[in-house]
Amino acid sequence: MRRIVRRVVGVFAVVGLVSVLFAGTAQADDMDTVYFTSGSVNCSIAGDGTVGCDFANQAQVQYSFLPFLFPVRDIVIDQSWLPAHPTFTVGTHTLPGGNPDLADVKTGAGTWGSYIEYAGARCEQGFHGSFGCKSKGRAWTTYSGIISA
Repeated sequence: MRRIVRRVVGVFAVVGLVSVLFAGTAQADDMDTVYFTSGSVNCSIAGDGTVGCDFANQAQVQYSFLPFLFPVRDIVIDQSWLPAHPTFTVGTHTLPGGNPDLADVKTGAGTWGSYIEYAGARCEQGFHGSFGCKSKGRAWTTYSGIISA
């Protein structure tokens, strides 16, 4: 039990530290950033391939290396050496007045819905309302309030 607690504390410390160190990378220059929404998820893809999304409702993130879920309101892929992670800066990926629908900015249509590819990143609608993004060799998918990263 003590080992699990130390592991959990270590993971939260790393996520918190990384979020502070790289919070600026999630905020891209609007000139080269594409914004869109899919359901209740507002996302942006920056010109450097950084992809991030804000969730209208709190979601639970699960990692294969942790034995539990924890609540988040946003998720970002901004480094190739980090898994998708929360930044705790909700609203960064949402334009004032709301983002355009994915169908309005899509670059293609897949089997289950629209997708957008930009700056090496890809976000797409999936089976039964799932949604996910991949970039920089990392990915995450959400379905029914659970994010797998």
